[in-house]
Amino acid sequence: MNVDPARAFLRELRTEIDHHPAVNHLFLNRLATTPFSKEDYRVFAENHFPLVCVFCSYLEALLVRAPDSEAKLWLAKVLVDEYGEGSEGDDHSTLYARFLDAAGGHAGDIHAQRVPAPAAGFIATHRDLVRTRPFLVGLGAVGPGHEWAIPKMFDAVIPGLRRAGFDEAAIGYFTLHVAQDEDHGAWLEEAMARYATTDEARAQIRDGAMRSLDARREFWDGVQRAVVRWRQPRSARQERVTPRSIPRELLLTAIDAVPAARRLEDRIRAWRRNRQPTVRELIDSGREFGA
Repeated sequence: MNVDPARAFLRELRTEIDHHPAVNHLFLNRLATTPFSKEDYRVFAENHFPLVCVFCSYLEALLVRAPDSEAKLWLAKVLVDEYGEGSEGDDHSTLYARFLDAAGGHAGDIHAQRVPAPAAGFIATHRDLVRTRPFLVGLGAVGPGHEWAIPKMFDAVIPGLRRAGFDEAAIGYFTLHVAQDEDHGAWLEEAMARYATTDEARAQIRDGAMRSLDARREFWDGVQRAVVRWRQPRSARQERVTPRSIPRELLLTAIDAVPAARRLEDRIRAWRRNRQPTVRELIDSGREFGA
């Protein structure tokens, strides 16, 4: 029996994504099994919300660059849902704002706040993927990299949200995506199946997916550090997978032992944060450059 190379590739790619460290990140496993407070989820939400605010811009950029009307159609179907067609007219940033407010944040003020570093890095990577890389690289980033990965990641987040006391209305963004992104992933798979007919095309799709998930892993690393810093400000030193060198360990120990040095470190961190754009500036820059 002849096997369609494109479909076989996409099945293998799904398996690879299911086992990727970003999709099975330790932070997600902790959310699924360890009690976190609503205040912890506020920190989570403040770091995650900017990703939600700009996601449509990735699809819009790809829609413009799509090589034919059928690819545009599949992308447009996903965009219509993101704009609110599948959620009673509420776009996805509106749904997420509801969650942020329920966690004790202030969604009305979020657009004036600086984009946290984990989100800024993730967004910069994806804007590059959908704007400057070949179309199939961008499609791999938003298709397999997002729509295939998010249901499994959110499956880990949702139990913790319920355990923390959020009601179903507050976590509607997450439960909607577990169901809706299955459809989105299937729609974008139809687009990819039309193009994944050569080794080069398949390599580009996979490259986009892996670049997206590598950025996601770094993002979850950063969000985990932010939550740890909130819960235990001085314990945030335990934040790297690679062991620190002895000189660096000694330096950090010395900094932690001197209040003035710790204050200086906090000022440097605040200075770096203030160099980031606000959420509103980030959204507007996406429009200025054609998303």
